[in-house]
Amino acid sequence: AVSRALPGGTGRAMTPRVTRLWLAVATAALLTACADATGPTDPDLLLRQNMARWASRGPADYRYVITRFCECLAESAGPTTVVVRNGEVETRRYATGASVHPQYESLFTPVPGLFDLIRRAIDTPAAGLAVRYDDTYGFPASIQIDWVAGTADDEVSYRITEFTPLTAR
Repeated sequence: AVSRALPGGTGRAMTPRVTRLWLAVATAALLTACADATGPTDPDLLLRQNMARWASRGPADYRYVITRFCECLAESAGPTTVVVRNGEVETRRYATGASVHPQYESLFTPVPGLFDLIRRAIDTPAAGLAVRYDDTYGFPASIQIDWVAGTADDEVSYRITEFTPLTAR
């Protein structure tokens, strides 16, 4: 069996089960600490506020890069550039320039699909959820979800970068 020293240098060993439990507690503490102390912390309220911001300020045509961090295949992680025109995905391309395979397309959605993911995490409810929203447009700039407390490898994080409104063609 694999064992690790306990944090704090007690000299005792942690079993894999205790290690997972310790990581789950640490992750929950981290996710809780990510709440914005200057604004609302209710995930549902934040989601609704930012969906409204997106509805009023979000462009119909935009591009962004999305990267997923998970225990998953490279094809489902990215980074992937998503181009949206009139609210619909026009292209999804990996950094290599290759198109995303159809079986992975749903992972690289337009912004409303990211809101749907957050809604699902709230409604499930996920054991941990931390979201940082863009101040200008309201889209989720980063999402961290721990679906089940104490379960290894179910966590997933999303980072949205290089968001660029596009001019209509």
